[in-house]
Amino acid sequence: KLKNYLSKGEDIMQAKLGDSIIIIGNATKDATYSLVGSKNTPNCKWSMAIGKDANDQTIFANCEAWTRLAGIAKDIKKGDPVLVIGKVEEHEYNGKTYKTLVADWVQFVGSAKQTTQVQPQEPQNEGFETLGDNLDDLPF
Repeated sequence: KLKNYLSKGEDIMQAKLGDSIIIIGNATKDATYSLVGSKNTPNCKWSMAIGKDANDQTIFANCEAWTRLAGIAKDIKKGDPVLVIGKVEEHEYNGKTYKTLVADWVQFVGSAKQTTQVQPQEPQNEGFETLGDNLDDLPF
């Protein structure tokens, strides 16, 4: 069920879908791409302006993408309109709690850039059967 978090008097482009958050906004700086840890896992970080609160203050979101999505997100430049779907993670640093939206989906929107969609990673669950294109193969 899609629950909209737009409150009266606020202009925030954010919604919640199950455990996931959906935001849309403009990148506030170029994304930073790095390889992390002993396995050199691709990681990309960027921030976005996603709207204004009731006091006309800009609301920012810190975002992060891993593996294949990091390869897409590394092309984010300052000012690019971006849609992100992901889950919020919290971490403590020097007594403060920080939140980051860890992306499950990244999409350039309303841009002259070529859009690239990355399908979510395959579930690790066993027991799924791959079906062909023939509708007669469907089990129902």
